[in-house]
Amino acid sequence: MTELYVEEDARRKGIAIAIISCLEENLRERGVKSMKVLTGRRNNAAIRTYEHCNYVKDDEQMLKKRL
Repeated sequence: MTELYVEEDARRKGIAIAIISCLEENLRERGVKSMKVLTGRRNNAAIRTYEHCNYVKDDEQMLKKRL
């Protein structure tokens, strides 16, 4: 998963967690065994949400280049 956005006035109501849970259940039903999330290192709110959903940080980095 690379993008998940909840409108500011709808935040802190459990919506992101509900979306993540629904996605995970759908993927489990399709036989998917793991999921990777990419987010910014300084996106603390998102990181807390994913950690609340039992995601664990690793040392992987995404690299990009503007052309």
